[in-house]
Amino acid sequence: MQLQEFPPWLADSEPQLPLPSLVEEINRLYHSLCATKYNREHPEIFAVLPPVWKEMVDQLPDCEAWRILDFGCGTGFEASQILRWKQVKQLTCFDPSQEMLGQCRDRLRRIECVSFHTDLDQAMSRGPFNLLLTNSVLHHLANVPQTINALLSALTPDARWLAGHEPSARFFRNPECLRFVEEYSRYYRWAKFSMPRAYLTKMRLLLGRHPLRATAKAALRFGWFKKLPHPLVIDQIVDFHVLHGPDEFEEGRGLDFERMQNDLAPEWYLDWLRTYSFFGSFKSTDVPGRWLKRSCELAARFPHDGANFAAIWSRRGVPR
Repeated sequence: MQLQEFPPWLADSEPQLPLPSLVEEINRLYHSLCATKYNREHPEIFAVLPPVWKEMVDQLPDCEAWRILDFGCGTGFEASQILRWKQVKQLTCFDPSQEMLGQCRDRLRRIECVSFHTDLDQAMSRGPFNLLLTNSVLHHLANVPQTINALLSALTPDARWLAGHEPSARFFRNPECLRFVEEYSRYYRWAKFSMPRAYLTKMRLLLGRHPLRATAKAALRFGWFKKLPHPLVIDQIVDFHVLHGPDEFEEGRGLDFERMQNDLAPEWYLDWLRTYSFFGSFKSTDVPGRWLKRSCELAARFPHDGANFAAIWSRRGVPR
């Protein structure tokens, strides 16, 4: 997708900002509105990710002086993971949302080595950092390589980057994975009638209390659109690189670690990779055992095609 062009699903709302700026502003606004409920509405973070982060942290070399930039720190999940397993000399947490940063500050308030920033230049001035952290951040960015490489001046030549929990476009290019999700989707249509949370989410959306609808109204009021965007349009802007089908990958949406290797070269190389979750956009928590068993069978057959991936990247200054 050319970043100067508006895709068809967005053009009808007549956006008034350039696409990269629109993606950035909508994300900041949306995450500010949902900050206090973010952890509660994303239980998969705490059910699925701690073992993945432990596995990533275990790949790091021994170091008594980790100086860390947590880019897009959110509510502080990845910061709490690294503090649990590694000795940290300095931790700088950045998030453009003051409200999300406030949640992070509350979580880490007893940690002496941490500072909190909504201004990226101010955060980068505390470098150089030898470890970069991101978690569920890249798919919110209009241009991933451009954003990450803009941080290089604040990173040491031997810096590592732990990138946790991103959606993988490869999942949508695997027909067997798609068949599995289609079958689970048919099951879910009936099973969700016994799920109170599904009803609550729909009612909040209809009544205008959902952050997506609130974001749409605020964005129109700020003059970012000429026409009120549908909440689903806001959802697609927020999760800019989350695919809803295989055709969107051809349009340039989605994250693929192989394409990222090309886009991030020559500054970064992929050092470690793990993919997981074969339920697509469905949360993989609280599903019946028979579905979990089938997802495990898919994982064994297609270890690189999970719906999400975590990766460790190293600067080229690190000897192989």
